[in-house]
Amino acid sequence: MHLHKAVQREDEEKCVILPGVTIAKPLSDLSDPNLVDNLASFFTLNYPTYEIIFCIQDEAAHELINVVNGLIAKYPDVDAKVYTGAKEAGVNPKVNNMLNAYESAQYPLFLISDAGIRMNEDTLMDMVQHLTDKVGLVHQLPRMMDGDLRFSRVVEKVWFAGAHARVYLSANACGINCMTSMSCLFRKKILDEEGGMRILSSYLGEDFFLSQLIINKGWRVVLSSQPTGQNPGLSTLTSFKARMMRWMYLRFAAMPLLILFEPLTEHICLGPLTSLAAQYLFNIPFYIFIPVHMVSWCIMDYILSAVIENGRPAYSVFSHIKAWIVRELMILYIWPNVVLMREVSWGGKRFRVRFGGKTEKIINGDSHALIHI
Repeated sequence: MHLHKAVQREDEEKCVILPGVTIAKPLSDLSDPNLVDNLASFFTLNYPTYEIIFCIQDEAAHELINVVNGLIAKYPDVDAKVYTGAKEAGVNPKVNNMLNAYESAQYPLFLISDAGIRMNEDTLMDMVQHLTDKVGLVHQLPRMMDGDLRFSRVVEKVWFAGAHARVYLSANACGINCMTSMSCLFRKKILDEEGGMRILSSYLGEDFFLSQLIINKGWRVVLSSQPTGQNPGLSTLTSFKARMMRWMYLRFAAMPLLILFEPLTEHICLGPLTSLAAQYLFNIPFYIFIPVHMVSWCIMDYILSAVIENGRPAYSVFSHIKAWIVRELMILYIWPNVVLMREVSWGGKRFRVRFGGKTEKIINGDSHALIHI
């Protein structure tokens, strides 16, 4: 298996020639109770040369600024700095917030890492080791960490380590662009040649277009052997549903054909369709095929979850079954509503994404008043 391979330890001579890495941490507020622990994990990375640049969106977020400065003071041996206030290059607030980090980066490798990510000490080394001569970008398979394991958290874990991982790993194996920018490392010179990070600010789904740009320039995009450690302190079914709908909306806008084909990756759609084929070809009644199909998918997703977790999942089998059924039923609401969506909310702002990914910001509370930046 590609995942969870042991990280090769570099000797002192090789560590000297490892390229430096600039880590950009875009931050907006202190609402996540796990934020401090997540940020602290980046000060203890087992990598010889890196800098951390914290990008705080609001200049008036004094409490957040004080927390970050406190961490910097606690780890004086780590090169870290803070920028406050986002630049207005385009509609994407995350890209706008990271521009200060990108334009002041002193190293050739650039790591984008969301606020909710917790990193193991050897993760950065693992990602750099995957960045071989012909590789332009290394991304991580999204994974939800255990946390308090309330039911909403289990639903997220089951989806990320089951249905989502199934599609993500399959797409990656087939060379299909599937990268998410919650944690990705890339060669900064590739983006510099095209005008820098500012060119991504017109897209709300900047991760897809960053990865596609790198692919189009002849570089490979590969998967790290360590999954991402998503560690949010707040987790609800409502926020999970909103996240799924936003991601699906952006995928459909970037690749409209997915509107037709993505439902075929879901058991709740594929089960009835394959039952028709099974009944026609092998005379297997649908009332036998569909339950067997459902149980088989649930079991296979549990096995895949164990692979992603590198061991038995922390939740019980019964919890897996409940969460799996709830997530499957949620797609009956999510998919048709996303197809009908004409705008998306993110960070308190409203956007409309045109086919092809270009994004417009909705202003003045008027869904027809659009500004393209």
